[in-house]
Amino acid sequence: MRVDPSPSTLTDPVNFEQEIFQFLQNFHFDGDKPSIDHIKSVSRYFSRLPYENISKIIKLGNSPGQPAFRLPDELTEDHFAWHLGGTCFSLTYFLSGIYSLLSYENRPLICDLNWGQNNHSALVITFKAQRFLVDPGYMIYTPLPISQQTVQTRLSTDTGVELRYLVDTDSYALCTYRNGQYTRRYTFIDRAIPYLEFAKYWEASFSLPGMDDLILTKVKGYEMTYIQGDFIKITNLNKIEKLREANRAEILIRDQFEIPLEKVEEARHILQRTRGGKDEN
Repeated sequence: MRVDPSPSTLTDPVNFEQEIFQFLQNFHFDGDKPSIDHIKSVSRYFSRLPYENISKIIKLGNSPGQPAFRLPDELTEDHFAWHLGGTCFSLTYFLSGIYSLLSYENRPLICDLNWGQNNHSALVITFKAQRFLVDPGYMIYTPLPISQQTVQTRLSTDTGVELRYLVDTDSYALCTYRNGQYTRRYTFIDRAIPYLEFAKYWEASFSLPGMDDLILTKVKGYEMTYIQGDFIKITNLNKIEKLREANRAEILIRDQFEIPLEKVEEARHILQRTRGGKDEN
């Protein structure tokens, strides 16, 4: 029987060497190593793991009252079996282990989403004395330099991601923009977080908003598909499509995310049970 660590016993993810090499078994890179191009290539390969809370809901529902961390061994197993991924904490932890095993200095950091504090995680990588942000939860796989100068990564002429330094608070704001309209996604202080502190925020994430409906995000090329319940948002370089259609959402989960619908139904059943059956038809 698998026993999860408690927040006081979470160790360096590099200890999952076997699972990391298993996940990277089909990864190939022909350029210079180490390099920013290599860092980017690794993160793009990692993007095959979708952001999804189906696995988190199922894990929490099957282990009430227990730490429900999904560690790299479980992520790897579930990905190969069911095409599952994870939420920001489990993805950040796994990616941290990958970069550590590839000899890149890195540490997780904790971010503040617009609706609260200490509710999101991302990764800071140090390379040639420069620190870079990578965020698997927000699908930011091109390393963003952390600098007191505004940094942008453009996806097209009018769309992209921007990292701003906030002088008053000595912190940073991650924004997305489209056609000149900017949206702040989260802020963070550039401070390395020890894994034991990271574990405490990870444990607290199980009671945060966002665990009361199915949420999935996946990037393929320059297109991002976001699903929350029956709401769908598909963003590409040319347009944003938004709609509410439960059947379409289910088809996308099955065909684009390739997650079996039996897992979707299992997570929905747990959500209904958690709500006391109020949403059952």
